[in-house]
Amino acid sequence: MLFSGASLELGKIHWYIQKADTEMNEVGFDEIHWWVFKKETNVEKLLKKSEEALKSVQKLKEDSFELKKQPPLKSYSDLIRKIKEFTEHHKEEIHVLYDYVVWLHKKDVLAPCVLFTYRVWGSTRLSDRMVRINANDIAEDCEMVKKCTEFSLGLRIRSRYTIVDAYWDILSDIAESADPEYQRSIVVPKQRVIAKTTHEVLDELAAYFEFIRQSLRNIILDCKKYNYQKELLFSENFWLNFIKKAMEDDRIETQLWDFKETFEMWEIGKSNKKEREKAIIKFCEQIASFANTTGGVLIVGVTDKPPREIKGLRDLENKLKLAKTKIKEYIDYDADFVHFQQILMKDINDNTVSCLIIAIAQTKNVVAVKDKNGHFTYPVRVSTGLERMEPEKIRRAKINIYNDNFDYLKELKTFLDK
Repeated sequence: MLFSGASLELGKIHWYIQKADTEMNEVGFDEIHWWVFKKETNVEKLLKKSEEALKSVQKLKEDSFELKKQPPLKSYSDLIRKIKEFTEHHKEEIHVLYDYVVWLHKKDVLAPCVLFTYRVWGSTRLSDRMVRINANDIAEDCEMVKKCTEFSLGLRIRSRYTIVDAYWDILSDIAESADPEYQRSIVVPKQRVIAKTTHEVLDELAAYFEFIRQSLRNIILDCKKYNYQKELLFSENFWLNFIKKAMEDDRIETQLWDFKETFEMWEIGKSNKKEREKAIIKFCEQIASFANTTGGVLIVGVTDKPPREIKGLRDLENKLKLAKTKIKEYIDYDADFVHFQQILMKDINDNTVSCLIIAIAQTKNVVAVKDKNGHFTYPVRVSTGLERMEPEKIRRAKINIYNDNFDYLKELKTFLDK
């Protein structure tokens, strides 16, 4: 009865989600952030489609919770019929969710993983409904689609049927409370099994829609966060106003930003190899120190002592090229976490000069700086200075950071708006 119509479509939804989960390599505990910030090519469209899907899933969540409040059922067949009636009554909402998941799957086989993450489900709920999907085409995997239907509807938990678990739980309770000298076989009341099964199945069905709803909400939040950070990160007007305010006489450098008139590595000639490498290491350690703490910004082309003056940078294109090259060469990290942006400003003589914003993300993993001899350092920013620490100490401090981020931009915006 359940392997057709809207109830089967729920099974297909779970199949696509489990296919993504099976194919997924380790990306940490936050697949939603990974997808939105690293993989998605059209965040605006993802946001719009997620908001549309959320409306339908909200209805499914609300009505499935009401389903639990109905009078006790007399048989397992009644339970199946009740579930079938529910799914057919909500076939439009289920189909909206199905279209959304298929759209994700067509973008990338991994994309539906955003609906099945540790961030939302937790480890127990994930393992309860986890299925390994090895087929490449849903049409060739009918038996697994049926199993996924049972998982999504709450009729299966892990590898067992919910009704079997209910039976053994009741049997165990009766056995524990029985007289040890009682020798007769134990009879499990059928109606008690049906009552417990109905409660657990309908509870799991409602939970399924609740966690899909929470997943969609988290996707929407991350899309909005991505748009907000991107808008600030690439906004010349934001950085221009930020530099002007941070330059004020009563402002001091903080954990989040530092002024630099220039970098020594740009001023030392290639012939002085030893001093030049020291300067390069110093530059890279400044970058890494921000990444290993909260992230932050280097404002280059402005004197670092009050009263600050805008000096600008000449030959910025070559300076940028050198900086990017040396970061790749001397910094040991497997992802790009530094954003460069030119900002045009007026110097004391009212000439237009180029300053440089180097915005550094807070990284989820430890960032190391290596020299030509293979020696590693692990710098962290402490107040407005720099210290070197053991990598394990930095790693422990990052235990609750699940992704590289520019979250500190919100704090800079708050500073600017005061």
